[in-house]
Amino acid sequence: MAGDGAKMQATLSRDEVAGLKLFLGKAQCVQCHAGPLFTNNEFHNTGVPAARGLPADSGRLAGARQVLQDEFNCLGPFSDARPQQCGEIRFLAADNAVQMRQFRVPSLRNVAQRAPYMHAGQFATLREVVEHYNRAPAAPQGHGELQPLGLSAGEVGQLVAFLGALSGPVQADSRWLQSPSP
Repeated sequence: MAGDGAKMQATLSRDEVAGLKLFLGKAQCVQCHAGPLFTNNEFHNTGVPAARGLPADSGRLAGARQVLQDEFNCLGPFSDARPQQCGEIRFLAADNAVQMRQFRVPSLRNVAQRAPYMHAGQFATLREVVEHYNRAPAAPQGHGELQPLGLSAGEVGQLVAFLGALSGPVQADSRWLQSPSP
């Protein structure tokens, strides 16, 4: 549509812009939620409480053990891969206590459409998630990596507004690229 002089215009509200500034700065979200998918694909212990009514979950620590014991992993008898192609498995530590209650950083794309939040749905709303990170409670197990953010209630709301702006159409639609009709 560039040939006809049409311009694509993205508009964020004042609160969404303020939330973006917090995301990049004071709230430090971009430390883990970076790049086009808003994730670094790493594992962190963010002090998320255990899910009520579910078995204990030690996160990456248990997951690493399960992967190494799985006969269908890259090094297992059913794999066609050569050992040198299985670096993720060959160097995976199954006894590293630092991995206790670490969970993979999720993408924030369309995050407002994916409630409940955290690995077992511990939080019902994005506001609860942001408030958790703002408080930075001690981890129930392992080494928690959070520090209190010191956000005001208004800043929490602005950050939630920005996170809501990360949702968009599920499929590309040319109507989103056209200028509004006069």
